[in-house]
Amino acid sequence: MNKWIKLLKITSIMLAALLSLSACGREERQRGIDGCIYEAELLSGTEKWGKNFKSGGNWLYYIGNDSALYRIPLDGDGKPEGEGTFFQKEVLDYTVDEEGCVYCYRAGINWPDSGNVELAEGTLSRYREDGSEVYCMALDGRKAVYGSLYSVPGFLACGSEGQVFLLCGDSVLVVDGSGKMISEADISAHRPDTGYFGVEKLLEGKDGRACYLAEDNGKRFLYEFADDTYRPQAISLKGLEGKDTFLGSFYGSPYGVLYSGSDGIMYRFHAQDGIWQAVMRWNDSNLPGDAQELVWVSEDRLVAVFLYFEGDEYYFLDRKYVKDLPEKEELVLACADHYSTDLEDAVMRFNRENAGVHITLQIYEGEEGLVRLDAELASSNPPDMLDLTRLDMAKYMEKQVLENLEPYLSESSVLKREDFLEGVLDGYTVGGRLAGIPDEFLCSVLLGRTAEVGTGAGWTVEDVVALTEAYPGRKLNGNSFYYNLDNFFWDYILEQFIDRDGGTCDFDSEEFRDFVKWLSAHCGSGTGYYDREEVDEPLIINEGIATFLDYLRFVTRAEGEEMTMTGFPSADGKLLYRALSLNAVGIVSKSRYREEAWQFIEFFLSRKWEDSWDAPFYMPCRRDLLEGILEDAVTPEYWMTDGEIQLDQNGNPEEKWKWLFSYQNEDGEVVKCIYDCADQEEIDGFLDMLGHTDFSADDRMRSEVTAIIAEEMGSYFSGDKALEEVTKVIQNRVSTLVQE
Repeated sequence: MNKWIKLLKITSIMLAALLSLSACGREERQRGIDGCIYEAELLSGTEKWGKNFKSGGNWLYYIGNDSALYRIPLDGDGKPEGEGTFFQKEVLDYTVDEEGCVYCYRAGINWPDSGNVELAEGTLSRYREDGSEVYCMALDGRKAVYGSLYSVPGFLACGSEGQVFLLCGDSVLVVDGSGKMISEADISAHRPDTGYFGVEKLLEGKDGRACYLAEDNGKRFLYEFADDTYRPQAISLKGLEGKDTFLGSFYGSPYGVLYSGSDGIMYRFHAQDGIWQAVMRWNDSNLPGDAQELVWVSEDRLVAVFLYFEGDEYYFLDRKYVKDLPEKEELVLACADHYSTDLEDAVMRFNRENAGVHITLQIYEGEEGLVRLDAELASSNPPDMLDLTRLDMAKYMEKQVLENLEPYLSESSVLKREDFLEGVLDGYTVGGRLAGIPDEFLCSVLLGRTAEVGTGAGWTVEDVVALTEAYPGRKLNGNSFYYNLDNFFWDYILEQFIDRDGGTCDFDSEEFRDFVKWLSAHCGSGTGYYDREEVDEPLIINEGIATFLDYLRFVTRAEGEEMTMTGFPSADGKLLYRALSLNAVGIVSKSRYREEAWQFIEFFLSRKWEDSWDAPFYMPCRRDLLEGILEDAVTPEYWMTDGEIQLDQNGNPEEKWKWLFSYQNEDGEVVKCIYDCADQEEIDGFLDMLGHTDFSADDRMRSEVTAIIAEEMGSYFSGDKALEEVTKVIQNRVSTLVQE
């Protein structure tokens, strides 16, 4: 019955999506929310600005590197201009009310042996906009312990009628406009309980509402002090259902608490309705959705602060109606669950450089999101591009949803097939048609001790079984049965027990039963996909080779015993590694803007990295970039003094280390590993690894088959069913899947 109810719900969602799309035009998916966007202007002259920004009256305030409070005047449009001027000295935190009064919190800072931060005594002061003091309230005898001090600590939040809230350990003090404490709210039951290392801060809301944000065990909780009792009450998350708020950021605002999450949309909490409503899409402003600070200078204007290694950026955002802006060709790039920062950056740069085209990144979250995506792809108004990461590429190619990019590539004056590793294009070709071209990848490899697995690479399942028999009592690793099945043995499963062409499978067999009994006996005891237990001396280690340095660290220069890359076990023992490819973009066949979509793909895949911080985090799919990395890896560098190479005591050039890698060992000690440049043998080994790497996109049948096996095997592990009964059910379910 539950299955039919779920099917009915999904069908209803698809029907509603189709009806909605048939009733409206493309304008429903243009830029903006409620017909508006926030145009972003990069502010100049910000080199000396600091952190912890707030706005009040005619000023934008911030704390400088000297811990003093400064402010910048706002022009008639609310834009900050000029350098900051001194306002108050040595401020730990502050806030500003709607009348322009400034509240400053100062406290003594101690660093106990526990590693936490202790704030002792201190004062709370209120100042008028002209700098004159209204009151100074002593916090005698008060101490509070926190995990750390953040650049925007959130100790203060303004209330109404001159009230201010001060976070002080297990309490939030409520102080009136004259400096008298009128309440002390107990928040001890809501504080992080894991050594005070979770984030906790106060945020300002609309109509003088003060909120308390607590983070604990990977979850965030938001409370407000909304009535005369000042007791913390949980804030509704209606409107944010299904979103992992731990992945986003909350900001205080006199117009309502704000939340910006991984979907690239900023939401505002409407306290009267108890609901979060979308305010803006960062992509519409050609900005990333990870602003470290967000300050509303008026209801229609705000300042966003982005902190970068190469220099901080400050943007002034001004709300505009889309209808009043120049028209553009609006393209939609659809992504499942989230998109990478590299793809986001490419879309932002493309939009900024193309006056007549704008690409909107659209997130489709969870199972319902994928149902909605499929409905839109079947409509007359589909997205224009798909980020193929986490999508069933083969399904969309078989249904002719995606364009064949091979003709585009052959006619391109910017890209050619030879620009990319051959295996990359082969992995994204289905039925002779190229679905997309990934931008980066990492290699997943299995490692074993050379003394135990030998020096040869490539092995069968029989070889792995023999290894476990040679070392009884030791497990392959501490991962769960499900994880190992899905990650290490799915090639063997698909090759040995499934005939795709014939539409048959063979899971109700002694061979399969022997395999799952053996595998379950040599895995961790966890039942969840990511469950893991610590085991002594695992026989197999799985590593991701994301960079050439990873290859050195894990393979040729691994600490301790010599390691061998064995490859993944298969039915015939062929040498096989796997690639996780990223950022492949496909063009939707029914799009009216296929040429513009290809222009973006060209732009994205042909970009260069001129600075070290712009280099790809993973290995590039382009040959020239990869060759440049390997050429640099074998080129020695030398210590220089006044532009000349330093010589050692023997008069030889003093070579500089090529890479420095640090990690923390089990004893908590920081270990530094220094690597000099690579030799040709290491380069050849790395290239051989790539030559035996499968770049195929995620096979949806694989994940569905392994999920079925893991689900049904649960009743065998619990002792509820015999293995023979379980394999019959697996046989029936997979047989239906293969035939479909």
